Amino acid sequence: MSITNGVEKQGLLIELENIQNRGITIFLEGIPSSPLTVTDALCVNDSNDFMRDYVTNEKGVWTELRFDRVESL
Repeated sequence: MSITNGVEKQGLLIELENIQNRGITIFLEGIPSSPLTVTDALCVNDSNDFMRDYVTNEKGVWTELRFDRVESL
């Protein structure tokens, strides 16, 4: 998802806030982060540089959302 305007940025922020409100921890490069911090990082660095990783526990319940930088070849 490429974030090119304020509407898309606001949409991402709301999405991440909803995820966090469900008790899911959000990480940016391995560090627990707030929805605003992640949104700002993705907007500044172009979100195509980051990959989402949805982490579940042994029961299959979603527990973490990780954003990790992806190096292009």
